[in-house]
Amino acid sequence: MNKILSLSIILMTQLSVSGEGNLNCENLIDFSEYKGQTYLSFMKSTVKPVMDTYAREGYELPSVDAVTLALESISSRVTWKVKKNARSEKRLLSLVHDLNAEQSFTPNKVNLYSFPERIASVDSGVNRYAISTFLGLVSCAGAIVKYAPENYAYNIHYGTGDVSKDERTGRSFGEGPTRKAEDASDKNYLKDLEEFTTEFKEEQGKVEAFYETLIQSLVNSDSSGYSKIPAFGQTLLTDFLAVYTAEQARNLMDGHISLHWDAALLEVTLLAAFHSGQEELAMYFTNTDREMSFTSLVQHQDNGCSEKERKTRSAAMYDYWQFSKSTNTEHCRRSGINITKREFRKLGKEITTYQRRINPELVIKIEKMINKGKKSRNLFQTLSKFFISSKTADSFTESFSQELSLIFTEFLMEVRDNANFITEEIQAQQ
Repeated sequence: MNKILSLSIILMTQLSVSGEGNLNCENLIDFSEYKGQTYLSFMKSTVKPVMDTYAREGYELPSVDAVTLALESISSRVTWKVKKNARSEKRLLSLVHDLNAEQSFTPNKVNLYSFPERIASVDSGVNRYAISTFLGLVSCAGAIVKYAPENYAYNIHYGTGDVSKDERTGRSFGEGPTRKAEDASDKNYLKDLEEFTTEFKEEQGKVEAFYETLIQSLVNSDSSGYSKIPAFGQTLLTDFLAVYTAEQARNLMDGHISLHWDAALLEVTLLAAFHSGQEELAMYFTNTDREMSFTSLVQHQDNGCSEKERKTRSAAMYDYWQFSKSTNTEHCRRSGINITKREFRKLGKEITTYQRRINPELVIKIEKMINKGKKSRNLFQTLSKFFISSKTADSFTESFSQELSLIFTEFLMEVRDNANFITEEIQAQQ
């Protein structure tokens, strides 16, 4: 596969050179080589500089043969979407041929800012933005992270933050042992998260291993626990890290680190432990009349531009992903997990209050580790602040990292065991 030819010497020393993954990328960032630093530090020192280099210096166009091979090396869903956005596979390959045949670009390089317009100049009938991202994926033109054998994240076409609306750039694709590279969307991730935490609830240590490895990855860039997770859970964790990387990259673009979409993803992922313990999934939900309640019945999603009546159905984890309720045409189609932060943070507070009452020793122990011993109203949000802040340390000791992953997972499993009692208490107080 083509890769950028002019990465700086410093960046090149950060990359391993062995084509791996279904897309056979040579410019891999091997996560195991960065053990000992927080994920935020890993992002700042390694991932974002690589993203920025591709954004500023571009990359070579892929060949027709490379595109043909890539169509067999990604998930069937992504392949279908690419062909749809190009109108057909034949039209896609013809476009790539014509792009490579142009004489006005020497060398034949592109970047995320100009590439969509260049595609449109050759074929205005295709979705220029979707095709641009796909061809960037084919070229491995981004930060390609290997988390464990068979587990890769392809982070493509992220802007630097220097250009207006750069925070809207980029796509991340997760590849795991149960699936080829797939666009790791919030909604699909949450569906898989609910399935995994529910399906493996009774299997000793499976869900625990997922959460322990997730926390170890964030506190110590240590993904060695992947081997203890079932194949489906490995792919799920890789999707989490792919989306988390995407949101951290956007978080870092303005130079100001704050709790945003990355924190929302983390907190809702942790709350899945609670929901997997409920007899019937119930959550805080805000209806179209802007009334919030703790309920097992929700309105099906639709964007704020729509005037259609929304059907009522049973709640699911993917209901933490919502469209904006704004009716403004500029914002009404925006969507994401962060839109429900008022709801999931209220639940986080309720759970923390309950757990403090029945097991204060465990809660206090966690507060000593991540909140300097201060009382936390919401341990889920406090963990987010511990990982996502300008004050987040670059590294912690391995013993601290292991203890935090074990003790917070213990908290989550206790929350799961108490889920029905917590649910009954919340419902009784409404």
